[in-house]
Amino acid sequence: MKDLASGNQFISPQRGTPRFAAFRRARGSLFHACEAWGVFIFAVIFFLMQLAVEGKEQSTVRPPEDLWKGIIGEAVSEGRTGMTAVAFVYRNRIKKGIPLGCVALQRKDLDVFVRKQGGGYARIAKKIIKQVFVAGNITDPTNGATHYENLSAFGRPRWAKNMVITARIGKHTFFREK
Repeated sequence: MKDLASGNQFISPQRGTPRFAAFRRARGSLFHACEAWGVFIFAVIFFLMQLAVEGKEQSTVRPPEDLWKGIIGEAVSEGRTGMTAVAFVYRNRIKKGIPLGCVALQRKDLDVFVRKQGGGYARIAKKIIKQVFVAGNITDPTNGATHYENLSAFGRPRWAKNMVITARIGKHTFFREK
């Protein structure tokens, strides 16, 4: 057998000789080193994939399918900015494990109300849901609020007693826990 690089004849060591034992040890340690590197590389790749998946899960919060209707019911009179703010409150609540609490979704006449507002608001609300929950390409105008109320219409609620005001957008005042 010839060594292709140098052209010299390669003779493998004979079994039972000290040179053969050294050859086997060297070949075995090289194998184990490669195997160790393979395990290490696999572990690193697996770890990086887990980070990527976890990061994706943290940024993507799944809203209820009909939340766009609730946003119309809660904030259609506040325009795009007010509707976006309300959507962020719901996203913040879902992220923190707080029940959604969208009262508009409990309205029996919600579908009729949404239809009366016109298809333009439905398109706007669905786009807002995508921007807030999926794309994440806009900042939270409520500064992390988890609650909101129309104080001019209903006054300050009891649940807001131990909360700080984070923003005022349109007629809504936004709160989060201290």
